[in-house]
Amino acid sequence: MMSSVPLSEQNSADFTTGHDCEDHPDDHEHRPNCGHEAVRHDNHVDYVVGVHLPHPHGDHCEHHGE
Repeated sequence: MMSSVPLSEQNSADFTTGHDCEDHPDDHEHRPNCGHEAVRHDNHVDYVVGVHLPHPHGDHCEHHGE
């Protein structure tokens, strides 16, 4: 069963782009079996990367909190 992260002030549905994650190579793509834990966050899936919650969206990742 997939873990979930509830919406909160720290992990909101709002997001920022342009986050430069140093926890993986620049060409890494977050997806099932990518090596990062997938977690349910509101109506989508984010990935736990270090202390960040990125969500893949097209050609970039949206940062949904820490």
